[in-house]
Amino acid sequence: MTKHEYQVVARCTDPSHPGATTLIYTTHAASIQEATAKVQKLRIDKMTPDLYRITQVTQREPGCTCPDPGLGGKCTGEPWCAKVEEAAAASSVPE
Repeated sequence: MTKHEYQVVARCTDPSHPGATTLIYTTHAASIQEATAKVQKLRIDKMTPDLYRITQVTQREPGCTCPDPGLGGKCTGEPWCAKVEEAAAASSVPE
């Protein structure tokens, strides 16, 4: 089973919360759904319930030259050969 690198973005659901408004995780997984589930189980579920919600998952393609992608899978001045699947991530995570 081939694993790919994914960037998972979670946003805070409470505007008055003093913590970070956006969390970014990187994980290796076989699919967008697996990447979402891994971050949900290992990171987000250990925080205050329902405080963060995954809003975006970006797959890094193997041939991409960007060494360290930023939010949304972009390097400075260079697109990050990414496949963004916001709907898949949002629908696979219970609210």
